[in-house]
Amino acid sequence: MPPKSRRKPKKHTGQSSRRSDLSTSTKWLNLVEFKDERGKAYRRFYKLETLTSAIDKMVREGERFLVPAIQKMLGRGALTSTVFELHDEDPLRYIFHGRATYGNKKRISFRLVVAKNQEEATRRVATEFKHMSALYERIPDHMVQPVLSGAIYLPDQYRRQEHSREVGAYITSAPSGFEPMGIHRNLQYMSLGSAPHTFSKKETEILKQRMSTIVLAAFADTSRDGIDTHQIDRTTFQVYRPSRGLPKLMLFNCVHMQPRLSPQRLMGFLLTDLWKNHGVESPIAPDDPRLFYKALVEAVGKDTAKQWIEHFARLAAKDKIKAPKDGYVEELAEIAAGHE
Repeated sequence: MPPKSRRKPKKHTGQSSRRSDLSTSTKWLNLVEFKDERGKAYRRFYKLETLTSAIDKMVREGERFLVPAIQKMLGRGALTSTVFELHDEDPLRYIFHGRATYGNKKRISFRLVVAKNQEEATRRVATEFKHMSALYERIPDHMVQPVLSGAIYLPDQYRRQEHSREVGAYITSAPSGFEPMGIHRNLQYMSLGSAPHTFSKKETEILKQRMSTIVLAAFADTSRDGIDTHQIDRTTFQVYRPSRGLPKLMLFNCVHMQPRLSPQRLMGFLLTDLWKNHGVESPIAPDDPRLFYKALVEAVGKDTAKQWIEHFARLAAKDKIKAPKDGYVEELAEIAAGHE
């Protein structure tokens, strides 16, 4: 009697969004409590173990948006391992840094932002992703790429369906080397990575210039909106410190967009608002008007920059717009006039 032929196993292509490779391993790092500026731990609305278990299931089964988002960045293939590290936490969000590896050893880094509840936090996360997607159309070279948003299903530990919930989440790219940024007590900026570093006064001014460039370039004249400078927080920008040369800056998050905005209102906000970070406040714009002028030229071009400054100076002279009062505007106008 001839032996029975064996059915060849189906080759996994990694192309299905319903099922991922069952051999995929998932590792979790730094699952610790984060505290606010007063030293109080942030409130958590569900156990972190519930979230990690739900994400483990998403990776194994390739369900929802997580694996498709990774595939969108990395390409199709068999996902072999993922690593998630809790990078930050605030009252409404968890922020994870992730790494994914495919069978061909190709790797990708990404950022996973997860809402801490299904009401306010989920709405906040959905709004953030909407803002980030709109901004990416305007300033792709100055920010992380928003990839995909979705929901994470958190089952009740006692299997009570009415107590299960879905929380919003989204994934962005995560350029390597960028670290959270803070403000030292001497008002110089600092990187807050594994080895914190305080930037010099010159480097701090350059970072303010680059922050201003990003905010100014993100303004859309058609929709009359832009980044809300009142809502810039410690998660908005991250900094990269190269071994040589000046630090670089990138937009990682946008909490709120300012509507009904004109170029002059935006300039006024940028020149007078303060960036608040763990109880320390610092101006967003550079102290040197020459650097602000350079930021504006880089964002919108020389001719448009000159027009914006002239109009802004006229409104400021009549106290019709929010503006600094220490001669900054007059000096800025002189600088623009001198660059005919």
